[in-house]
Amino acid sequence: MNIEELITVSITEFLDIEVHRDTGNLDFSSKIEIVKKRIINKVKNSPDSYGMVKDTNGYEYEMFFSSNPNDMIKIDGWIPIDTSRIEQADKIDEYIEIGLLRKIGSSLS
Repeated sequence: MNIEELITVSITEFLDIEVHRDTGNLDFSSKIEIVKKRIINKVKNSPDSYGMVKDTNGYEYEMFFSSNPNDMIKIDGWIPIDTSRIEQADKIDEYIEIGLLRKIGSSLS
């Protein structure tokens, strides 16, 4: 087993997701994209298992999170955040402007 196969198998086992055998002829970056999409779908479909909230009622904003630039697999997305946890509430408009926050329901992603 080469390093790419080992990484793919480890990720899929850890996250309990499957990369089908028909991906055998794809390059590693394509396999990572498949795993990334499945991670996103899995989190959307079962947010409780990842410590995320199912229902965004009561949440006004979402915060953008991004993987470390050096991570092998990039996982970027939005999570609801309690407004009281925003340390500088007077800067919310600025955070929205720079893309760190967004109002829930203001865009689909």
